[in-house]
Amino acid sequence: MQVLGEKPYPVLACSQCWQLTGWLGSGDRCDVCIASAKSEEAYADPQGSWVQFEERAPRARGQGPAAWKRLAAAIGVDGPLVLARNAAWSEKVDTGVTGPPTPEDGFVIFGAERVEWPAPEGHDLLIRFSPVAYQFAGGAWHHTIQTGGPVPLTPHVFPASLPMDQLAEAWSDYKDEIGRWGSERWAAEDARREAEREDAKATAEAREDQTGTSTLLD
Repeated sequence: MQVLGEKPYPVLACSQCWQLTGWLGSGDRCDVCIASAKSEEAYADPQGSWVQFEERAPRARGQGPAAWKRLAAAIGVDGPLVLARNAAWSEKVDTGVTGPPTPEDGFVIFGAERVEWPAPEGHDLLIRFSPVAYQFAGGAWHHTIQTGGPVPLTPHVFPASLPMDQLAEAWSDYKDEIGRWGSERWAAEDARREAEREDAKATAEAREDQTGTSTLLD
């Protein structure tokens, strides 16, 4: 069932969960619904054998500062360290657009990743897109778990057999949605921080004007 406008790649809806997808199997169901149904059947079968779950390859974890960076920090040679920290920050942050203009430990940003995954039925290999969160700490980005991330409308599963130009455009649209979400998120956060700064400034000025008032009572 085709549901959305003109796209060069398939935009379909699962007949069971109505999730948008680029691949449907039997009964016009998405890979998640088919895999879930197969798992339930396997558990319910008294003659069934072990249920085997596929395991994703482990993610490469962000690395901490290199030894030379730690040494530079220890002896106070911070020039190279600052440059490396800024370079690492700019790898994922469009400064002032999707995040602060300078590196900030603890800041979390979302990107996109893609993996290949066997279809739960048939012979297709599926390409799955998903949001991924990174946290900046110690001069490097690290994978982290973060709730409340972006939920792109662009389908996140496609057969690897699609023409490359279709896969490329779907991947570009998916990343663009996450990028727009990040820009809107940072705009709201930046406005909140600016309001806090203005409030703190107003409070400080008011208290400065009022300092010494009690001495006028003598």
